[in-house]
Amino acid sequence: MISSFTRRLSVKTLLAAAAGSLLVAAGTANATYPDRPVSWVIPFPPGGPTDVATRVLADAFSKELDITFVTENKPGASGSIGVRNVMRSKPDGYTIGMLASPSLTAPYMLAANLYDLSKDIQPIGVAYVTPLILVVNPEVMPDVTDLASLAKAGKNGDLNYTSAGTGSTGNLTMELLKTELNFAATHIPYQGSSPAVTAVLAGDVPIMLSDSVAVLPQIKAGKLRAIAVNTENFKALPDVKSLKEQGVKGSKAISWVGVFAPLKTPDEARIKLADTLKKVLQDPQVAERMISVGAYPVYGDADNMAQRIITDSAIWEKVINDNKLGARN
Repeated sequence: MISSFTRRLSVKTLLAAAAGSLLVAAGTANATYPDRPVSWVIPFPPGGPTDVATRVLADAFSKELDITFVTENKPGASGSIGVRNVMRSKPDGYTIGMLASPSLTAPYMLAANLYDLSKDIQPIGVAYVTPLILVVNPEVMPDVTDLASLAKAGKNGDLNYTSAGTGSTGNLTMELLKTELNFAATHIPYQGSSPAVTAVLAGDVPIMLSDSVAVLPQIKAGKLRAIAVNTENFKALPDVKSLKEQGVKGSKAISWVGVFAPLKTPDEARIKLADTLKKVLQDPQVAERMISVGAYPVYGDADNMAQRIITDSAIWEKVINDNKLGARN
């Protein structure tokens, strides 16, 4: 006959075993993330700077975690279409996205209720920065070699310039340059850097202020002429003077790109993604591939990315309102 003590002991043993099994199962589940392909949303067109750099990162993530990271382009509306797609995805770690500077401007350029990036996403980390380069088509504008000659050419008001889109960093920084250098130029926006660069190469629009990823290959090939960069001592173009060196004081804009996930993404996925991002950015081969297309690896953790979102959003909101840009002005 089984005593009551023995029965109580047996029940306790079974409960302990069950609890242990659950803990092991949970630990195994956490340890195996990711166990299926991850969708990596790029909110800009194929061939553009964010697209090129993200594909390098996705390849590195795939090798590091032995799981395929599938890139998916969802362009439009200053990147807000792709951003909102990620925001609305299931928060399980299997859909992530890239957040670039233009997406910060969308709520001020398009509609206030698009999103609040300080509250509506889960930052994973900053991946890279890319300096801005002011370029011209040398065949269309053979006499424009610096900011002074550009300003002189723009005095009669018949210049056009392009960018990756309305509200892009290139668009907003160019508006600052126009004000500071006192010249006129009409903005001809394209949907993404790749078609904008194509237009400049074709001579349809002779001027573009772009992040370096999009234009460095064409500069090196002699198809575009760089006349200014927004950062000093830019090693990729050592002979090109910075905006500051050419007398521009007001522009310190720099494009940065980070990785994000939907709100409420599980900690195990968030931590694994952040750790992997930090690790692959330290890989010399990954860094070399990114730098070759103008994307300079600069890891920043989730808190750093969150602070950048708040600070830069405030800067661009002021620029947009001061220049009466966008649908809200």
